[in-house]
Amino acid sequence: AHVEVGISRSETEEASGLSAAQRREVEQDLLRTFPEHALFSSHARQGLVPPLRRLLLCLARQVPTVGYCQGINFIAAFLLLHADEGTAFELLVALTSQAALLRGMHTADMPALHAAHAALLSSFEQSMPQLMARLRDDGVPLREASTQWLLCALVDVMPPGAVGRVWDLMFLDGARVLLRSIAAAFRLHEAALLAEHADLADSADGGLKAVLRAATPRLLSRAMSQQELTRICDEAAGSAGLGEVMAATRAAEGGGGERPWWGLSPAPPSG
Repeated sequence: AHVEVGISRSETEEASGLSAAQRREVEQDLLRTFPEHALFSSHARQGLVPPLRRLLLCLARQVPTVGYCQGINFIAAFLLLHADEGTAFELLVALTSQAALLRGMHTADMPALHAAHAALLSSFEQSMPQLMARLRDDGVPLREASTQWLLCALVDVMPPGAVGRVWDLMFLDGARVLLRSIAAAFRLHEAALLAEHADLADSADGGLKAVLRAATPRLLSRAMSQQELTRICDEAAGSAGLGEVMAATRAAEGGGGERPWWGLSPAPPSG
């Protein structure tokens, strides 16, 4: 089914047809998105909170299979920092609705998220078995901790420059790039995490996220260029069926074949 891409300036219009729960979730997350950033710290007209509200409401109304899911607010906000509102919305729809990117990551049953979890754990087991054993022994729930990383496509997790580098590659090579980048960041800090003094038991969120926050674009690119790590992550994604799960959501939504959507202009009308 073709999605008409567009965003209205009327927030009342965009909210029509949405449940009270959806509108409430969007409203609650607005000031939780980059709260320390001047453009997102208040509802001031000159800031980016009003455009962020419009993007999230419009996505929920125009792409009901996605609706609103926590994590999308960070993706939308990151886009608004780099593009005008209309372009940001086009890219948001493309990211959340196009197979190989993030489709199926934010839908109700989150099939792509579950597949990505399985692929990520498999990648860690194969590329960093000692670290994975240490995380298990210390009771660090890597699967649960990685949920936020995947849902927000590493926004608010890695430094902005690193996120931009990862997204560039993701648009070229799909969501498996998220797996490569997370594994690469931990490979960079594997020795430190395995050190005897490292307290991993208390670092399920803060400590693990600190590893990702330290991934500068240069270091991350170097680690992601390792062919063996790339092979392991891509094979894990294949074994977990990540690509197939994302493609299958197209049929579940009643759509036909995949249409290309790599440019910034609206998709052409179907038929």
